[in-house]
Amino acid sequence: MAPRYSNVVIFTGQFGLGLLHTCFSFYYVKVFLNVFKVNEYWFNVSQLLYMLWNAVNDPLFGYLQDVGGTWMKDRSKIFTWFGPPMSLAFLTLWFPWGGPDSPPWVEGLHMIVALFLYDAFFSCIGVAWGALFTESTRDHRKRVKALKYSQTAILCSVNVIMIMEKASHSLDNFGAFQNVSIMLAIVAAACFVITGYKSSDPAPTGYSRDKLLSVDDDEEAPSLSHPHSFKSVLATTKELFASRDFQVVMATNFIHTCRSTAHLNFASIATDLVIPQSVLSKGSWQLSVFFAVCTLMPQILIILNERLIVRAGAYRIIMVSFLASMMSAAMYPLSRSPYVVMFFMLIDMITVHSTAPLFNIFLAEFIEDDAVRNKRKSTLSSIVFSLNALIIKPATSIAPVIIVYLLNRSGYTIYQHDHISTPQLSNCMLRILFATPVFLGFLQFVLFRKYSLRHRVSASKLALPL
Repeated sequence: MAPRYSNVVIFTGQFGLGLLHTCFSFYYVKVFLNVFKVNEYWFNVSQLLYMLWNAVNDPLFGYLQDVGGTWMKDRSKIFTWFGPPMSLAFLTLWFPWGGPDSPPWVEGLHMIVALFLYDAFFSCIGVAWGALFTESTRDHRKRVKALKYSQTAILCSVNVIMIMEKASHSLDNFGAFQNVSIMLAIVAAACFVITGYKSSDPAPTGYSRDKLLSVDDDEEAPSLSHPHSFKSVLATTKELFASRDFQVVMATNFIHTCRSTAHLNFASIATDLVIPQSVLSKGSWQLSVFFAVCTLMPQILIILNERLIVRAGAYRIIMVSFLASMMSAAMYPLSRSPYVVMFFMLIDMITVHSTAPLFNIFLAEFIEDDAVRNKRKSTLSSIVFSLNALIIKPATSIAPVIIVYLLNRSGYTIYQHDHISTPQLSNCMLRILFATPVFLGFLQFVLFRKYSLRHRVSASKLALPL
């Protein structure tokens, strides 16, 4: 991919994915629980099957794009051919299959099919975008700059929450929600087509052997002699999983995804349960602005602090965020005040969502290090990003199931019908909000201290002109 196109591709690809996935993550749990009235049994079944599907489709698309020897090795075709179908799959989520008198299995089946379709296309395009991110950059500084374009795209795309909240009156006007979702699907499809067109430049997209390795011409670099064989695929996967740094990044990212999913899926439900209507009423501009600040601030911080990330390094930034996240839970004794809860939610959103994009840098660092250590002829960008998705995607199912289970034990099923929050339910939601950063943030801090590539990255980073 030619350099003049790389930042355009990073932006348009991320913007299209961001439009659809922000809306999906923020609303699908609430829509199926509160609008379509899916019961707990079918909700849990759909999440279990969704998790199993994630375990299959992510590595499948990753290996097809890197070692499969098919047209899917062409990133531009992935965006051009799969982008519009992804937009259609997104729309299947918001149009119910049954009516008020339909048996429970109808909407249960709807949830399963819609999640399967959407995630299949999202996984394929997401893996391709991750590979483009890695292959269009060469060092820490360029990756931070690419991250800035990525976060600018997310900054633009997350405004969809404020638009959706105001247009649908917090889902009370579901018809308006459906109309806006159609417009989002059209815009996203156009972004994917542009990304495919701009990334079709004839310049090579991957790393060449000479760029990665310093070996003599007569030295044979080990590679996959039969890249399409099942044995070589297993050998490659085993090499990747055997790396301590890969294990650390995957485990930490899994926990981070749990936290991010909990925020996006339950932010709207949490405000309904713990913030009085007199402070943030449904459909009000105040509620829309609050959600906008919570979703925009993390991206703004990333964009404005490009030089800080370059100088301090992604590792130091994310470790400080884990500490800040744990310390923010100290506000729990003051949680009877809705303004304290709102401030805590803002801080927690910032510490989680402003650092989530840094995992793209950690993965890119590992991809380069893996290519050098194993003397590969080219990087395994798609495979690594697909294995990353394989590990972290179950978090998008596990987190909602656990939280819904805890809420249902405190009377959430009753709230779904009469929309009256009890003190028991509100207290349960508060405990979930404040306990999450303490326990999960601590686990992340302990795990990520074992990340070793920070030393080598810091050394190479200091050699860059600032």
